[in-house]
Amino acid sequence: MVRTGILLVLLVLGMAPLLRAEKLHLKDGNVLTGDFQRLVGGNIVFKTKSMGTLTIPAANIADFTSASTVVVVLKNGTTSDGILSVASNGVWQVQTKSGPKPLKAGDVLAVYPFKVYMKKNPSGSRQPWQDWKGQGAVGYVLQQSSQRSRSLSINFTSSRIEPTLAGLPPRRATHFNFNMAFATVTQSGVTTSANTLTSVLRQDFFIGRNARNYLFAQGEWDHIQPQDLSLRQTYGGGLGRDLIRQSNFKLGVQGGLTYVRSRFASGELRNEMEALAGEKMSLTFLKHLSINHEFDVYPSLTSAGDYRFNSLTALDAPISKLFSFNISVNDQFLSRPVPGTQRNILILSTGLGVNF
Repeated sequence: MVRTGILLVLLVLGMAPLLRAEKLHLKDGNVLTGDFQRLVGGNIVFKTKSMGTLTIPAANIADFTSASTVVVVLKNGTTSDGILSVASNGVWQVQTKSGPKPLKAGDVLAVYPFKVYMKKNPSGSRQPWQDWKGQGAVGYVLQQSSQRSRSLSINFTSSRIEPTLAGLPPRRATHFNFNMAFATVTQSGVTTSANTLTSVLRQDFFIGRNARNYLFAQGEWDHIQPQDLSLRQTYGGGLGRDLIRQSNFKLGVQGGLTYVRSRFASGELRNEMEALAGEKMSLTFLKHLSINHEFDVYPSLTSAGDYRFNSLTALDAPISKLFSFNISVNDQFLSRPVPGTQRNILILSTGLGVNF
């Protein structure tokens, strides 16, 4: 009797995934069995056991009913939760606790399983340390001959975009970049160093229904020894716009005003107001390789003819889910440097990156 009970329990447990599995009927007659993941951008993401995760245009669906509660997000910002059904005649509806609610396919921004939506809590606040994504990289070179040279580079890039659910327009985003390059050369007992540190913290606040426009505030702190620059502090803000936002290509521009305080090792102190104009671009190709590029120019508003610009270009090639190989080029230009120092500082670094 006990053995029979155990067999029945095992049988029920074995059939549970089959009972929970959802069926997706396509207009071409095919039927897929699996689990609904989400609907974003007019496409249903459906996970099957035999074919993996598939992305199917919602227009190709003939019939579908979710096996569990989902959250429907409309383009006007409202949400409804219940059982989603798509009928063969093209009628969409969600069965809520108060009854059926008809939907227009064109009004639906995204659909998520209820548990997934609540776990991400896109309408709530997140702790400051949550949801960060980025990469850190370290590179080191040692050369020993008639002269001894050492160089160390550390790059750190991270972003936090809210909400984190794929398919929802961003409300705000926080970005932090840190780049450090230490280099020393010793020859005949004389040591020369060229150290550079740059860091940027920026907060974006997206506006508009499609969230392509955003207000931003940023702070930047630089130490550039080859330019005799002890510390440059930049504080400002402005308006930006994402011109292109695709899955593999993004392009945006921004403009604003900044206050700059620069202290040089010679004792010279500069306080200036500068305009800001820049662009940022990211491109993913060959499925895995990615290029990120940022360029900002700062024409002075208080010293006619003076300007500076910063440029950062990085190529990332993943080795595994955790590690990647990257190459970055950082260019710092100052039109009016301290006499005896360089106007342009170019830093090329390579290293092993850790993704998080």
